[in-house]
Amino acid sequence: MTAKAELARELADLEAEYRFWLVEAISIERGIENLEEKVDRHEGEIGPERTAEFRLRLTRTRERHRVIEEKIRSVRWRLDDLRVRLNELP
Repeated sequence: MTAKAELARELADLEAEYRFWLVEAISIERGIENLEEKVDRHEGEIGPERTAEFRLRLTRTRERHRVIEEKIRSVRWRLDDLRVRLNELP
């Protein structure tokens, strides 16, 4: 396999990984927003202990989302680098 073909394959694999993490981040963000709305709306009904438990879960989920966002930036940087390298090859 030529260097260009190998870089193109690596780029395609990385693009698939990028799409995966992007969908994951969007899904988590929507889940966070949905749960926040529900907790806020039903805070009086579920009580302070349960509310605190949900807010703790939200904190953990936000941290997971932050880590995924960092992963997305890293993959994006690698994608840009691969595209530049691929365009430089004859």
